Amino acid sequence: MFPNFRIKTLYLIFFSFTTFFNAQDFSFQPEPIKTTLEYRKRLDAKGALQFNINALKRYEENRDTKGIIMAYTNIGTILSGLDRNKESLEYLDKAKKELLHINDPFLTANLYNEYGRTYTRLGLFEQSNAAFDKANSYIKKISDLKQREFVHGYNYSWKQQNLPKNKNLDSLQAIKKKILGVKPNVTSYTRTADQFIAKKNHLDSAEYYMNKALALSKGASDIEKATAWFSYGDLYNVKGDKEKALEYYLKSLDIFQKTENTPTSLLTVYDTISSVYKSLNEIDKSNEYLKKYTILNDNINKNEKEAINIAVNKLIELKHEEKAKERRIFYLVVLLIILAFGILLYFIRKIYIKKALKKDKILEKKTIETDVLKLKVNNSFEEIIHLMESRSPLFLIRFKEVYPEFYEKLTAHTPGLTEHDIKFSAYIRLNLTNKEICQYENISLRGIETKRYRLKKKLKLSSGIDLQKWILEL
Repeated sequence: MFPNFRIKTLYLIFFSFTTFFNAQDFSFQPEPIKTTLEYRKRLDAKGALQFNINALKRYEENRDTKGIIMAYTNIGTILSGLDRNKESLEYLDKAKKELLHINDPFLTANLYNEYGRTYTRLGLFEQSNAAFDKANSYIKKISDLKQREFVHGYNYSWKQQNLPKNKNLDSLQAIKKKILGVKPNVTSYTRTADQFIAKKNHLDSAEYYMNKALALSKGASDIEKATAWFSYGDLYNVKGDKEKALEYYLKSLDIFQKTENTPTSLLTVYDTISSVYKSLNEIDKSNEYLKKYTILNDNINKNEKEAINIAVNKLIELKHEEKAKERRIFYLVVLLIILAFGILLYFIRKIYIKKALKKDKILEKKTIETDVLKLKVNNSFEEIIHLMESRSPLFLIRFKEVYPEFYEKLTAHTPGLTEHDIKFSAYIRLNLTNKEICQYENISLRGIETKRYRLKKKLKLSSGIDLQKWILEL
């Protein structure tokens, strides 16, 4: 139902929690932030929320602006983790209003990081990137090196979620390791596998990364394990093994049901399991999980629905973009078909023309043979051939006497022909081959071709006219 939303929910919820926080020392942080991060590291959202609500009261009583800003920001962050994104943005806006009264790059950068994080969770990636970029402009101004590195690392740990999916996965992992200083873990391997599963290709690579994730799952958090099981379910679902997929989905569900701060994750798990049961034709089971999905969805309060609807609307926009892409692909396919049909017609026409030309050549050959036969019928033909073979000086004289009409037409067409040109024309008229002419003229084949070319030029015949045919028809 929500494939992209599932990826965002199941793993953006905790990616910064686990991958980033587990590698950090919070001792240098201001007390409210330090304590909140410790709660978040333990995935104790309720404890973190109650701590900041109590701290906010104290800061308000003491009119501690910095404390109020930190409490508002922390509460906004925690509410976002609980999928109460509309309330989250309201508290972040309160912190932003308080920041108008002071100049603190650390608190400002921290606030815009949380704006970016919440926008990412809602699927508003353009707004998210803008917020992270604004946070970066303040990060550069933070004087405390440890705080600057921490805020910058947190910024990247969320902003990298917005990177294009066609980025090289190994490159992304290398960059992440370099900036965050963490080793590959369950989350990073699961995420890499999800990339392949989402594209439904290189599933052997997806399984390779999932096996690596599960090999490290012993020391992982419950949510990391649940997400890994769910991704394994996706892998088998894409492979078409619905029963195996269901086994992993149910393992994932067992963990998520014990975790109170993942209602949206449960929605996705219920919906997915319902769909799998339906594909297995177990309608009662499918309806059972569909009912759970409906009840849980109805229990999400109005503010949560408004925030989730923003994400859903973004997905609808993506669907529209996908449909537009499908239309473009359809038009491209039609164009390719038309182009292929055109190319086919071109080759058919080419073959037809080739056959026609071949037919014309056959006719020309028959015409030449007929003309040659006419020459041989002449009683003096043998005499002329004998004079030619004996290289007699009387050859050309006798030729003119036997074929006066040809001689007159030839000289009338081109008066300036030499005796040698007329003699060469006589050879062609007698249908001699180039090899035979070589013997009587005592020159090379190349020389014969040159003579043919020069004679054709003297006769002012176009390149498309065959010299032998023209002479025989003269």
